[in-house]
Amino acid sequence: MRPQRRQILYRQGDAALWLVDSAGKPNRQLKLAPGRVGPANWAPDGNTVLYLSFPADRTQLNAVREYAPDTDTDKLVAKTSQYVHFGFNRDTSVFVGASRNAASPAVLIMLRINGRELTICEHRASHPESVAPIFSPDAQRLFFQSDRDGKPSIYCVHMERLVERIEEPGP
Repeated sequence: MRPQRRQILYRQGDAALWLVDSAGKPNRQLKLAPGRVGPANWAPDGNTVLYLSFPADRTQLNAVREYAPDTDTDKLVAKTSQYVHFGFNRDTSVFVGASRNAASPAVLIMLRINGRELTICEHRASHPESVAPIFSPDAQRLFFQSDRDGKPSIYCVHMERLVERIEEPGP
């Protein structure tokens, strides 16, 4: 569901994202960057969809992109260290990603303002796409899933010294 609107975002495998209102019309395919579509989620304000773009040319880097349905525009946010899954804080100023790089199976944060990345830890998951990193609402904790110790577990990393606290919106 699109926050603050009566629309639903859905996907066609890794080929496309579609938008439809709650009554089922109009149904339209979003004009995204070429390549495969990875994980996608609404920004908390509902103005844009943030998604991972996987280029057809595997020598190119995966990228976080942002699509604005109201203006039908798509733009690059930043290229990544081969993220296979990602999340973001409430104001979308910091992203967290799970790398699919087998030599460096890392969880990283990336600042939107300059695209710089910082490795937080190794996830060592057997399926990096299942790591699904996400921030707590105040951005002071980072959660991710991994089977690094032999069974699926949820891990928590304290982010107080790295990411600014985001206060809950008032009534």
